[in-house]
Amino acid sequence: MTDNALPRIVITGASGFIGRNFVETYQDEYQIFAIARRSQQEVGIPRHKNITWFLVDVAEPENVRDAMDEIQAGGGADYFIHLAAFFDFSNEPNEEYERTNVHGSKLIFEAASKLGLKRFIFASSLVVSEFPQDGDRLTEESSLDADFPYAVTKIAGEAMAKEWSTTYPCTVVRFAAVYSDWCEYGPLYKFLDTWSSRSWKSRVLGGQGESAVPYIHIVCLVRMLKTILDKTEKLKPFDVLIASPDDSTSHQELYDLSTRFVFGEKRRAIHMPVFLARLGVYLIDFAGRLIGRRPFERPWMMKYIDERMDVDAAYTRKELGWKVIPRYRPERRILHVIEHMKTYPIEWHQKNALALYKSPERPNLAISEALVRLEDPILTALQDRIMDVEQPDRYSSYKKMDPEKLAWYLGIVYNLLKVSVRTGDRLSMSNYARFIASIRIHEGFKLLEVVDVYETLAELVIQQLLDYDSVKHLEERIRDDIDLTIQMAVDEIEDAYDIAKAPASYVRFHNR
Repeated sequence: MTDNALPRIVITGASGFIGRNFVETYQDEYQIFAIARRSQQEVGIPRHKNITWFLVDVAEPENVRDAMDEIQAGGGADYFIHLAAFFDFSNEPNEEYERTNVHGSKLIFEAASKLGLKRFIFASSLVVSEFPQDGDRLTEESSLDADFPYAVTKIAGEAMAKEWSTTYPCTVVRFAAVYSDWCEYGPLYKFLDTWSSRSWKSRVLGGQGESAVPYIHIVCLVRMLKTILDKTEKLKPFDVLIASPDDSTSHQELYDLSTRFVFGEKRRAIHMPVFLARLGVYLIDFAGRLIGRRPFERPWMMKYIDERMDVDAAYTRKELGWKVIPRYRPERRILHVIEHMKTYPIEWHQKNALALYKSPERPNLAISEALVRLEDPILTALQDRIMDVEQPDRYSSYKKMDPEKLAWYLGIVYNLLKVSVRTGDRLSMSNYARFIASIRIHEGFKLLEVVDVYETLAELVIQQLLDYDSVKHLEERIRDDIDLTIQMAVDEIEDAYDIAKAPASYVRFHNR
């Protein structure tokens, strides 16, 4: 049961790195409405009385509207943190930038206007500005002059925040590179993995090794977001803040620290002249294209060799009374990252691979949406199949059921299948199958006809989905999601029937 006395907060991108950490850190202090494209179970966030989880793609108007209507009906929200965004280190054009970061943000800003917000936080990035030149530093007032796809869409989002700030207070927060004690920041992961390896690239640094960006630890970032919420009454209706230390950390500094912690001594780096580094990356990337396995290093990155992104966040510190905690600065925290890498190598690589290679495609959402739209024809076809007078011996017990009761029962099974596809949780359906099997046993239903209903449902669902334009290309995923879920349910039904007719000794053994 949720604590209705707590402030209410909506968080998009709740299954992402930043959202997940905010939810886990402050779940006891807020009633949280988490909006994400991955399920709570998939992300690994335990169920909590203060967390309501919505599986929603922010670029789907109907889904966004339904979630916001439910939140509004329950009393609206005090705060909103919009973290959901698409980003791809390839830096190449992708329609997902426009779909999620622009179209999705438009839907979110509009929907949030109905919630009675005290403040809306829009997550942006320092990369909306080009690297400063001639010793300058980025500030909250720096020009929005970056022109690559992600930056362009974040600039558009900032403009939306300013526009909507006349309706509810908005704060734009530009993030530095966010990392954790497990790393979980793609470029840093690739650096550390390479420098600690036996690869020929393990000692190579581009240029003088002075390429540098500012890093902020996830602990400092979520505390900053919390500070904004706590001080919302004192903040401006619209403002831009920076979540970053002032100084950036160079590749050379990271290399020296990491090799020292990994090997017990600093290894001497080989500094590759800029023109050779560029040529090498172009050649390696070209070879990768030919074999279909492009490396992480891409030609666009060569633009930033020996460039520094230093910051002056004095205004943000003054407005919030917030600063980066010294023990979470990279020069101290890399030790923690390396220790996790050395002690838990498999988990370390898994966490970072997930952070680095994220696909915008969520086939489970597409299939579950199709199931919603196809519900009436599928259930009608299933009930017609059961009541078919030309097959009097098939489903004989179900034919004797009251039609309304039968429709109600089939609706439950279908809805459990939808939930299974959407969340990846097959246990709810299999547990219900075992429960209903125990009832059917006492009602005198035969095992084959109970199983037949489930298998017929699977057949009809797959048939309809494979004829449905928006998902028919997902045949393998459809068959797995439907067939495997029904298979688990059938296993539970058969198990229940076996136990019902087995001797007591078998039952005792089975239940041990």
